[in-house]
Amino acid sequence: MINNLFLAITLVFSFHDFHITHTTLHYNDESKSMELTVKVAIEDLEKSLENENSNKVIFDMQADNQEHENLINEYISNHLKFSINNKVQEYQWVGKEISNNLHDIYLYFEIPDYSEIENVESITIENLLFLELYSYQTNIVLVELINKNYNLTFTVDNDIQTITTD
Repeated sequence: MINNLFLAITLVFSFHDFHITHTTLHYNDESKSMELTVKVAIEDLEKSLENENSNKVIFDMQADNQEHENLINEYISNHLKFSINNKVQEYQWVGKEISNNLHDIYLYFEIPDYSEIENVESITIENLLFLELYSYQTNIVLVELINKNYNLTFTVDNDIQTITTD
């Protein structure tokens, strides 16, 4: 009986996919820039890029591919938006790194020369990453300012949030 219950639980959880992204928005006091790190599952990113471009996308783990980087940059820019004090922030592509587990990819962006950190009153984030693929997608964002940290969770029903820094 216990073996059958264990088998049933194992089967249920083995067929349940978890789709989570982790994003960190961090102010780097040394370089005076806002750094953005986005960790996503490679498979989810490939599926989203395929949906948007109607072409098969498979990342080559060994080589840099400018076309793929452009597709990634465009997708992230269209699905992850930041406004600071109601001003939309444009961020720049820095690079990517495949994780050791070969399941995830880290995407790096920055807002260089960000000198307004002392005047930040609010940050609005729109996080639509992979919501077009999965209704149960969860996107976690950590905002690290000079003396304050904020954790936010985004879902299909909660894809825009604002934090105030007062």
